[in-house]
Amino acid sequence: MGISQSSAFQHTMARTDTPATKAYWQLADLARLDGAHDAQLFAMTWLAAGRMVALQQAGGVFAVRELVEPHAWEKLVDAGFPAEAHNLISAHWSSAVGNDVSRRVAAADIVSGLEMELGVQRWDVLPCLSESSGRRDYAEGTFIPEMSSLLMDMVDAPPDSEVWIPFDVKGQLTVEALRRGWRVLATSPLASWPLIRQLLLTIETGQPQPPSIRMESGVDTIDISDLRADYGLVVPPFGMRIKDSRIWNWGIAKTRSHEQFTRSESWALFEFGHRINQRIVFVTLQGVLFALGQEQRLREYLLSTPFHALQTVVSLPPGTLGTTALSGAILKFDGAGPTNKVFMADLVSGRRSLQEAGDILSAARKMVLEQLASDKSRWVGCEEIAENEYSFAPSRYLRQVADLGDKVVKLGDLCGAVRPPATTKEVSSFEVAEVGLPDLNNWQSINYNIEKTTYLKSEPKEASLVKPGDVVIAIKGSVGRVALMGEAARSRPTVVSQSCLALRLNSKQQHLPAEVLVMYLRSPHGQAQLAGLQVGAGVPHISPNTLLGAVSIPMPSAERCQEILRDYDRLCELELQIASLEGEMTDIARQRWPGNQIDDSKGGIHE
Repeated sequence: MGISQSSAFQHTMARTDTPATKAYWQLADLARLDGAHDAQLFAMTWLAAGRMVALQQAGGVFAVRELVEPHAWEKLVDAGFPAEAHNLISAHWSSAVGNDVSRRVAAADIVSGLEMELGVQRWDVLPCLSESSGRRDYAEGTFIPEMSSLLMDMVDAPPDSEVWIPFDVKGQLTVEALRRGWRVLATSPLASWPLIRQLLLTIETGQPQPPSIRMESGVDTIDISDLRADYGLVVPPFGMRIKDSRIWNWGIAKTRSHEQFTRSESWALFEFGHRINQRIVFVTLQGVLFALGQEQRLREYLLSTPFHALQTVVSLPPGTLGTTALSGAILKFDGAGPTNKVFMADLVSGRRSLQEAGDILSAARKMVLEQLASDKSRWVGCEEIAENEYSFAPSRYLRQVADLGDKVVKLGDLCGAVRPPATTKEVSSFEVAEVGLPDLNNWQSINYNIEKTTYLKSEPKEASLVKPGDVVIAIKGSVGRVALMGEAARSRPTVVSQSCLALRLNSKQQHLPAEVLVMYLRSPHGQAQLAGLQVGAGVPHISPNTLLGAVSIPMPSAERCQEILRDYDRLCELELQIASLEGEMTDIARQRWPGNQIDDSKGGIHE
């Protein structure tokens, strides 16, 4: 199967070329001729109707070409075809009779040709799902083929098992599960049964309501709270607020007032983790792996729950979640019982092209399924996870650094943090200088006048102002850039930007010069520590608490500190020499033939 991808910004793509996909795209192009129809729904509706006819499930309709006539569609609806789909395409029949009759004839010819070519064989339109028009309501819940295949292999249910797939907007996962010989429990906290999913299942099975799919409806909350399955594949809607939504009172969490969640991803992990007897696979956004607050408490609970053992965590590259550029993660739990270690794999690549996501998953497939240790994966003990804020982010455990050798202390025991105050875009009487990323490029301390000015909402407290000797470090974006604050902080009040933090040595630790701390944090060893703590699906960042609590700093002897200080001074000297040489090079290059200037008084050009 070829890789089919779409972007909300780019519509050029490689289409999978099969009889079914050809028919789909021909129907979609037909719908776009006058813009009267939704192209995807038009194509899926005609293919679903034709599939029912081909498999003799269409009541009194026996040939696809009969679908040119409106009364044939009425028979289809009587046979169970979705009335909503019929209403959508029949809405224009009375307003443009001539045009629509010719369109119905053309559509019937396309579907009839497909039936002649494939007959009762599978009409596989799954490759078309990720080649939609880029609409957000179609994008959610779709995956590239390599991703959906990996998910099915991770569920690994025996034939004829029932797998609960509660969120499946397009039906892609449900169809893949049916092809594995599984039955599907489709009951969902969401009220709607998306039409596009029903049409896809009709194309796949020829039946509007396949018996292999169970959809509990019309049951009260008590019945729903008792619903269980042996296996589950849960891909909740991303970023949905739980409070005041329909799913707030849906199930188990209703009876546990102490477990109330703000976002759908965390809620789904807790809710469905209690409803699966054997094995469950979740797909979620990466924020769940490392966020503090509710998510951290949830991770602590999940790591110690007696119901299921966390077996695998995989961080995914952008491009795996269909038409979005979001970075997700897979978590697999098994009912075999608690375990003392978790397999973690980091598939996030430095390459940013969404088109490479399928190749990355294919290359890592064996490693993930067989849980093989490599430079991208390892087994992590639960004790180590607990020591790292219960973080489930694989990158935190994979970028290991060598033993420091010296006596070490945590950064938080060495320094206090000066955080950025609240700023305002409006001009206020509280004007301050702001030190940020552009100022963190040099070894020399920041002694020049800082260019950027910002305004605060209120008068800054003394503790929020940066002082000479503070170490300024970037914790968002270009994480790990470091510089020493110099005399510039004396010229006017100065604060750090929202992407930075200032580290101020405790009074008890003055025997460690700030220059030594700068030297370590900018060293390959220090940068490796910081890189291992970075998280973020979009913009990399390190939380202040993580920075202070997880970074270890060597404590060299007084003699060694003096050696490091001499190295620091030499770096500053070399930096000045380089700047001087670069200036001299620029002057030499310009002095013979300087740039031309316009003489406004004469209207001419002179050198």
